[in-house]
Amino acid sequence: MKLRNVIQHGIRSFSSGKVVFSRFRSAATPTLKEIGLLMPSTNTPTFEAGQIFIHRTFAYKGVVVCSFPCRLHEKRSQQNEKHLTTRDFYQVLIHRHDWSHMGFPVDITSYLVDAPMENKRHGQKMLTLINGMDCVSHEDIIPFTPSGGVNFDHDLFDHIFNAAHDGSGLYNVAMKPELVERYTNSNRSWLGPRDVYRERTENIEVTVMTFYLGANMVGGQQQHMWRYVIRIENKQPENGVILRERTLKVYSLNNMNQMHGHGVVGKQPELNAATPAFQFSSTLELKHTKGGHMWGRFKMERENGVLFDVHIPTIVFESTEEINETPIATPEAA
Repeated sequence: MKLRNVIQHGIRSFSSGKVVFSRFRSAATPTLKEIGLLMPSTNTPTFEAGQIFIHRTFAYKGVVVCSFPCRLHEKRSQQNEKHLTTRDFYQVLIHRHDWSHMGFPVDITSYLVDAPMENKRHGQKMLTLINGMDCVSHEDIIPFTPSGGVNFDHDLFDHIFNAAHDGSGLYNVAMKPELVERYTNSNRSWLGPRDVYRERTENIEVTVMTFYLGANMVGGQQQHMWRYVIRIENKQPENGVILRERTLKVYSLNNMNQMHGHGVVGKQPELNAATPAFQFSSTLELKHTKGGHMWGRFKMERENGVLFDVHIPTIVFESTEEINETPIATPEAA
């Protein structure tokens, strides 16, 4: 099954069938280029490192780095009961050429590293960002095998993978043998999500992933840092909505803090047929490894001006694990 990609406009979505088509913001006639062969994904077990794919919602081209089984807490619409399952989630690299149209900030992945000796004070660490890295669920992945002159562009790609075109023109990607053990048995908690929470309100689905980054000294006091990624998706994108406001409440050991603002990360994203989803990341500092909770709401506006609230599921921040803080941003670290 041939996979085609438009190279003049950003990809927004894909449909199933013998030939895979793309939908675009621009009405101009697209230029098509064959990029590979679709692979069957029904009942596929855990994807291996080096698997190239198209993201089902954000439509970027990615490559799997490592996988993690993760608890998914899901609250069904109009139901109070929660469903707990275990799903595979993956840390992936995003093809650089897709950063401009994937529809969310490029720097949503972060981790803590030791500060340089000249700046290191009382165990203080620095928050470091990785551009073009995402965490995705098994269902997000549409696997394919690249062909022709297709290559993957990311600063970390050549540090982690061996890649070459075989005799038939297909692009084979595999993790470097010396790194397989390190990533297969990775205990880097900043890579693997601790828990994933999902709740749907009036066809707007909110998914939250939590990552424990470790302990850090802030203002002379030890704090435990977490990263969370919130994804908002309109499951009926033909009925567009705009995210107008956010309200988040954080509770930890009898302390309550509230964060309120317009939109998210300086934007008021519109979720419609062209851009059905948006995601962003932030960090949170707590004094203790247990007892932290966060919940809230998004205020959305329909096309007719009607406002309604979308629930952000209640999130638990708890960790007692030691973490491996080795970065992956350099050949030595990888």
